[in-house]
Amino acid sequence: MENSREFTLKHEASLDIFDILSFFWRKKFRIVITAALMASLGAYYVIHLPKIYVANSILLLSAKDSGLTLPSSLSAITSGDDNRLDTYIEFMRSRQFVQTVVEDLALYNLHEYQQVGDNRYLSDKDFATDKLLKKFIVTKLSNTDMLKITVESLTPSSAAEIANHIGPAFFAYYALINRQKADSKSQWLNNQLEELQSSLSQSEERLLSFLRDNELVDVASQVDLAKSEIATLIKQKIQLDGLVAQSNGSMLQLANISGSRQDYLQIPAIQSNPLIRDLRIRRGQQQLVMNGIAKRYLFKHPKYIAAKAGLEAIDSEFDALVSQLLSGLKSANTTLKDQQFEVREQIQQTKMRHANLGKHEMQISRMQREIESTQRLYEIFLTRLQETEILKDLDDRNDFAIVDSASEPLHPAKPRVVMGIALSIIFSSVFSIGFWLILHLISDKYTRFRSILTSAEVPVLSLVPKAKHKKVSKSKPLALSMQGEGELNYEYFEAIRSLRTRLLVKNNQRETAVIAVTSISNKDGKSEISTSLADSFSRMEKTLLIDIDLRQPEIGSLFNIDSTLPGLTNFLGNKCSFSKCIHAVHNSPLIVMPSGPIPSDPLAYISKPRFAAFLRKLRSYYQRVVIETPPINTVSDAIAVGKHVDGIIIVCDVEKNESADLLLALQRVHEAELPILGVVFNRVKDLRSNIHKRPSLVSRIKRAFGLSAS
Repeated sequence: MENSREFTLKHEASLDIFDILSFFWRKKFRIVITAALMASLGAYYVIHLPKIYVANSILLLSAKDSGLTLPSSLSAITSGDDNRLDTYIEFMRSRQFVQTVVEDLALYNLHEYQQVGDNRYLSDKDFATDKLLKKFIVTKLSNTDMLKITVESLTPSSAAEIANHIGPAFFAYYALINRQKADSKSQWLNNQLEELQSSLSQSEERLLSFLRDNELVDVASQVDLAKSEIATLIKQKIQLDGLVAQSNGSMLQLANISGSRQDYLQIPAIQSNPLIRDLRIRRGQQQLVMNGIAKRYLFKHPKYIAAKAGLEAIDSEFDALVSQLLSGLKSANTTLKDQQFEVREQIQQTKMRHANLGKHEMQISRMQREIESTQRLYEIFLTRLQETEILKDLDDRNDFAIVDSASEPLHPAKPRVVMGIALSIIFSSVFSIGFWLILHLISDKYTRFRSILTSAEVPVLSLVPKAKHKKVSKSKPLALSMQGEGELNYEYFEAIRSLRTRLLVKNNQRETAVIAVTSISNKDGKSEISTSLADSFSRMEKTLLIDIDLRQPEIGSLFNIDSTLPGLTNFLGNKCSFSKCIHAVHNSPLIVMPSGPIPSDPLAYISKPRFAAFLRKLRSYYQRVVIETPPINTVSDAIAVGKHVDGIIIVCDVEKNESADLLLALQRVHEAELPILGVVFNRVKDLRSNIHKRPSLVSRIKRAFGLSAS
């Protein structure tokens, strides 16, 4: 594996310094002529380019006078930030402004701004506007409030006139735009003020209607009054609740007494009555008098009777007073309960009235807020309207000025003839060198293939041109049609004879009785090469041609051998003798062994010991054995056959194969350590130039210093 990697790295072909120098030396006249022609065309084009004159003017576009400070809400119009100059530039580059310049100067009447030809898709003004947009540039001067106007034109006067007109035209255009903007804003603000005024009137009318409908004058005072009433009623309710509780206690005692005078005296309301206290005192005194009389007199004594009558009168009066007080207590209890209920009703009604007043107060507050917000918005828009009216006058106070007017240029700015010619020469030289180098790399495969083979130390055996067939003999092998097509394919047969000679020369160095012919890929022409080479050898020595391409055999069909006749596979399978598997060819001393029936596993047949013994034995019967094998890059049959032959020839189609394909084939041969005789380049174009090419100066230098591989 390491040897394979070393081989790949060693033999990857690329152009070295000698190849590049050789290429430059061979193509020196073509490169110089191509570069000179292109440089001449470029110089002619540069010289005859229309002369373009450039005029410049400088404008001062500073901020407004800061003596009058306007509110920040209008900063979008009077802004002095970094984006201000960008805004001015976009104004100048706008199509609408450029069209005003075209109309002011009637540029559509100038020749360079007029349409050429009959196919006119734009009006004269639109075309002139598009043209002017491409011919002037606006740039900022760094760290300043100035702009530079650059105008290109075919005439000096037009360039200066346009450059000087753009500034004043922009000043007037910008003032007009600002005034239109202010007028539009004023109109919009007036409309908004009218809507706000109408909305404010409607809000106030709704508030008045609400107050009238609900008979409200001072809601806050009414709410405070309702609060006071609720507080007073609650106090009354508390007092009545105490009195009702006390009265209910007395009534409960009355319900639980037996009816004696002492029981009635236990009731606090009766006990605390001053008349009762007075009667009790009088009865106590009368009782003392009665007790004194009873000690001295009998019960029939007038004094006793009188004292007793007085005591009974006091008791009767006490009973009447108690009865009266009891009636009063019951009546008072009923009255207190009625008062308690009335107070509760009054509290509930007052609370409801207070709640309604609260709702009214919230509604009124909401209406008032709506009125206040509308009023504030109205005042804001009124202020904006006043500011806008002030701004209309301020818009005319921009510090716009022309710092430097454009003068008519004396010399054209474009094209720069000397620089253009120099660049044309440089570009032409680079293009010419690159063009011929790329063309060489793309088209000259033969040179790249030779470089690969030289690096791999593999010789080129022959350069075979593409064979030419007549219609009547297209299916006949070229070797057998030599007499009929000798003149037509003279170069082809000369290449085959050259290949035969190279192999005979190598035969003097080592034994090459058995030769395998393979190719890089399918349809590279290996069948034509193998049949022609075998036929050429057969005219000098006893030769056998064997078709070992058991996958796509072609030799049998080329020699019109019946496919049912036995061949190699019949012999290797011990089905037929050797004499029955070989066939003579008409008009040629060549002996051919076709492939025979195609097996399911061709590599198994080739790998049999019988096959190796068969090849060894052929050396004693034939002076030359030519074997055709499948492509080496496609299958491994050629490698298996190569183990038993004296040398391998690789056929490379110069038109179809690539450098990587050839390198892969050489790598596979190197890995298998097969004896390679060389490479045959097939279907080579311009054969005579490749054969008779004189050695280049670089090649001679290489050979002189011993750097050439061959």
